[in-house]
Amino acid sequence: MFRLRSGFSLKFTDENYLKHLEEAVEEKFDAVDFDIAGKWYAEEEEKEYYKHLEDGLKALKNTPLTLNGVHISFGNRWDISITEERARKNIVENIARVMERIDPAAPFCYILHGSFEPIAEDEREAKLGACIRSLRELKGYTSAKICAEVLPRTCLLNTSEEANFAADEAGVQICLDVNHLLKETPQEAVLKIGKRIAALHISDYDFTDEKHWMPGEGKIDWTAVLSALETIGYGGVFNYEVARPPEEIKKNYEELFRKYNEKKNPK
Repeated sequence: MFRLRSGFSLKFTDENYLKHLEEAVEEKFDAVDFDIAGKWYAEEEEKEYYKHLEDGLKALKNTPLTLNGVHISFGNRWDISITEERARKNIVENIARVMERIDPAAPFCYILHGSFEPIAEDEREAKLGACIRSLRELKGYTSAKICAEVLPRTCLLNTSEEANFAADEAGVQICLDVNHLLKETPQEAVLKIGKRIAALHISDYDFTDEKHWMPGEGKIDWTAVLSALETIGYGGVFNYEVARPPEEIKKNYEELFRKYNEKKNPK
């Protein structure tokens, strides 16, 4: 029977995050991702939330849950692909300071966006090079894994090929967000990226743009995705990134794996 550890992204910038943390324990989740990117668009609000990072980490430590990933913020102020070198270095240092505060909580990995958007084709190569330099440098600030996230639209790492190239050049791993893939199916990407995948963001979509729907509400073939994950030997957390109550997420998780195992091993 194939089964992965259950988890979901806990948004630290959600005023109900403590309630959701309690619910995660009640529903017997195995892990959570600590998402600190919820106020990326509002600098002053984000700074205010960041004053209390340790409070959130302490609350998590007082539960049986594992801290799987920490989703670093994104947007122009956090764009590791910026090509102006001084600005890029400043962003890397800002992220390093955040990781220094979180490292005592022993996260499994940090998840980073390789770029903001839009990106014009004539600037893509230079921005990809800057992104790779930043990822390589950030590895030196933490013992946790660094995972570059597969992204949609014109963002960097919007295909498995580009994600593989960046990860291999930087010496990092990949967070596969299955609802970000607009040029290939999620199961194709799983098989192409393979062992580089250290983290997942699970949700559903319409193959047109990211939606972060609950699995089963979109077009993803979940049997094919789970089969691909089993084929590559993925052993990490099956982490949901959906704006739904933990109870609903856990019910969906149990149903997905039940259906997959029944199809694989019919009575």
